[in-house]
Amino acid sequence: MKSRKEYSERKLLKELDKNKDKAKEYLRDNDKMEKLFKRFEEKLKLIPKVGGELSNIAVLLSMIRAYALKQYTQVPLGTIVFGIAGIIYVVNPFDLIPDAIPVVGVLDDAAVLGLVLNALHSDLQDYRKWRAEQEKQRKEKQPQAAE
Repeated sequence: MKSRKEYSERKLLKELDKNKDKAKEYLRDNDKMEKLFKRFEEKLKLIPKVGGELSNIAVLLSMIRAYALKQYTQVPLGTIVFGIAGIIYVVNPFDLIPDAIPVVGVLDDAAVLGLVLNALHSDLQDYRKWRAEQEKQRKEKQPQAAE
């Protein structure tokens, strides 16, 4: 018999799967994706207890932008699509538990964010390392100030 948590995760994954085609559309249109990110950032303000994951959310958004701009392509397309699908889920007010239901309506959004960030953890870590290396290389290329 499946535990309640496994059942809930399975249900959330099924909902996320519904957003995969839409996620690919966003990936092809940078303006549309930026608008999605803006709506997502506004929605984050309503979700309780995001605090500890906030830096991971910022890294996820940065990784998706870098991928869309073809700056960082060392990540599977499935990772990017899954991340965007999660963002679409959170932004959608009529998801598994509609946002109009006080408190509970945003709890499923928090659960989806947690699920997405957990699933993409190693890809986010790889992206962080890549980004740090890019920053290091950029600094090395800057001319030294005259003494």
